[in-house]
Amino acid sequence: MRIDRNVAVIVCAGPSLERLSALGWAEIGKAGAVVGVNGAPAAEACERHAVEFTMLSAMDIGSGLFESVPRLASLWRSTRAWRVTSVDCASAEADFYIHEVHEADGVCGWSDHPAQGYKGGSSGMVIGNWVGNPWPGDSPSNRPPRGFRKLAYIGLDMHPNDGAHASGSGFHVSGFARSAAQFEQVRAGWGRFCAEAARRGVEIVNLTPLTGLDTMPRASVPDEWVLAS
Repeated sequence: MRIDRNVAVIVCAGPSLERLSALGWAEIGKAGAVVGVNGAPAAEACERHAVEFTMLSAMDIGSGLFESVPRLASLWRSTRAWRVTSVDCASAEADFYIHEVHEADGVCGWSDHPAQGYKGGSSGMVIGNWVGNPWPGDSPSNRPPRGFRKLAYIGLDMHPNDGAHASGSGFHVSGFARSAAQFEQVRAGWGRFCAEAARRGVEIVNLTPLTGLDTMPRASVPDEWVLAS
């Protein structure tokens, strides 16, 4: 997938962020939207390369995310990007509050409602679903772009038993790594999310080098995007 204004790049907080080169980050910056998920905007790699985010997405503010990622709280207060969180965190300052939905709500893989996002075990799915749906006609004129037909993920490492984050992105362990059963649940959720997106004409690809997620379409990035080990 070529990164251009028709693509939304969703930046997750996996350790692979540290392996992206300056050229890689520059290419990511050509996207129509760059969306930081949870602790990713606080990653040292993002700070070092002055990544400009269009949106910051954090569904877990009400579950101690600011305590797990200390720098994120100040970024959340000072950013010029749109801030998106869950309606379950209605007391938090944000620009939009997403309704997280899943199978118990009659939603399997993707919601077509513009205020919802599919909760399949990852905040990356919630915001990807929301960004992939267009704004309703009565939305304010200063809104960031949505309705992308192409979504590219980076920093989505997701290796079993390894829930670590990029430096600066938090000391907590990602939920998928808490048990083998949890990993399989989230893995399956990504599969449903991508399949339902494809049915709607939304192309999703994981650009994360050496990702452990095998239920999601993958593509290799140019060698120049990745730092030598």
